[in-house]
Amino acid sequence: MKQFDPITLPILLGIRADVAGFGRDLKTIKHELRRQGVRLDELFESSTMALGLAGHANVRHETVQKQIEDLTKRVERLESAQP
Repeated sequence: MKQFDPITLPILLGIRADVAGFGRDLKTIKHELRRQGVRLDELFESSTMALGLAGHANVRHETVQKQIEDLTKRVERLESAQP
């Protein structure tokens, strides 16, 4: 094994410790990103469902409103046709 200068050995050991710390930090970051990705997927799914329900309710409301208008016109025609 190569002998290192007493000045460089502590520096190299410090670098080794830093690199090991970076590996742990990266592992933690990857785990957190995966967790956040799952949460974003759940949020996207919930938002899509909520928007779909709101859109469906709006279409349903418009359909019912049109039916009410048609029935109102029919009643008015029937009332005006009576002697």
